[in-house]
Amino acid sequence: MKTNTVKGTNDYLPAQAALRDYLQSVILKTYQSHGFDRIMTPALEDIENLDKSEGGENLNLIFKVLKRGDKLSEAIEHQKFLENELADMGLRYDLTLPLCRYFANNRAKLCYPAKCIQIDRVYRAERPQKGRLREFIQCDIDILGSASVSGEIELIDTTAKALLAIGIRNFVVKISDRRILKNVLLNAGFEQEQLDSVCVTVDKFDKVGADGVREELTAKGFSPDAVEQMIAIFGSLPLSLEEVRKYCTDEEALNSVQTIMDAVCDLSGGAYSIAFDVALVRGQGYYTGTIFEIQSLDFKGSIAGGGRYDNLIGKFIGEDVPAVGFSIGFERIFAILSESGYEIPGKKKLALLYEERDIVSAIQKADELREEFDVALYVRPKKLGKFLNKLEEQGVKGFFNLGAGDEVKLFDNVQ
Repeated sequence: MKTNTVKGTNDYLPAQAALRDYLQSVILKTYQSHGFDRIMTPALEDIENLDKSEGGENLNLIFKVLKRGDKLSEAIEHQKFLENELADMGLRYDLTLPLCRYFANNRAKLCYPAKCIQIDRVYRAERPQKGRLREFIQCDIDILGSASVSGEIELIDTTAKALLAIGIRNFVVKISDRRILKNVLLNAGFEQEQLDSVCVTVDKFDKVGADGVREELTAKGFSPDAVEQMIAIFGSLPLSLEEVRKYCTDEEALNSVQTIMDAVCDLSGGAYSIAFDVALVRGQGYYTGTIFEIQSLDFKGSIAGGGRYDNLIGKFIGEDVPAVGFSIGFERIFAILSESGYEIPGKKKLALLYEERDIVSAIQKADELREEFDVALYVRPKKLGKFLNKLEEQGVKGFFNLGAGDEVKLFDNVQ
């Protein structure tokens, strides 16, 4: 039997698990204090729902589940060996598609707009590497049933407060709107049916620069005039919202972003900043309007993202329902805080060491100490030094040696 985890998944030692629990609890408490309600959905979804969800590149990363029993035998017997003939379910690759199905299934029981929390595992058949796991946690809040920009404002405000509550500082909220980018590209000379492909390349501006973008768009066969016009616009990034008005005729989208930015700027109180980024392109194919992302200036990378997806629920019920959501990149934040030596505030964990015959006295003493510490009981081992080193590695902050004095010894003070 193998003892290693499946590639792309992790075991978590007690100190790591404690930090993960703490971070999730603070995020959840912040979400709930802002009026969002936690819901839960199954990890398994119908394969048809997953395949038709417009999840972009994630559709290639679905863990598919084989049919079972007679249905699988029948498929094999009739040589139906295509993936979707052998599979009828899959593991969710994010929490948005399950949320939309949940809303369609339970909408008669929900208040409008529905304000939902999901903190749960998702699965993607990634090629495992640093920063890319096959099983990971997402922390989402969504507002379903409102087309008002107040939804975006509330989500950004709540998410920023959750990040501040867990000790993340020095970040910027970047915002744009799919309608603005597409309007600029249309005015540059691209065709409507080309926009999705062009946007994929525009998203690489910060990685490959103007020359790389020009080369890729040219290789895709787009009009040289349209490519050069677009490069002329985007070559001097970043562009302010006012500067983009020269190239965009969608006043509704421009004014929507301006309203959100003004409101968030007032709400932030200087704790973080908000910036317009016309080249911001979120990966999912289902975003229809506003898109936003939070980037850490200390750790150089995205730590949260989301946007408006007004068409996805309609795939289930035949009528569009406005929806917008924001997701915290939990694994990225967990890695950042772990590597920086983050310590959970509050009670410290203590070990109480005792002889086996003294179990009653040990429990009684532990109850006294629990006013100040979280206390775990251990029969005193023969190799005490090695045992204490192991406890310290697991996040225990000190020990009390029953019968050897009344002093709590913290590892920080032990020479």
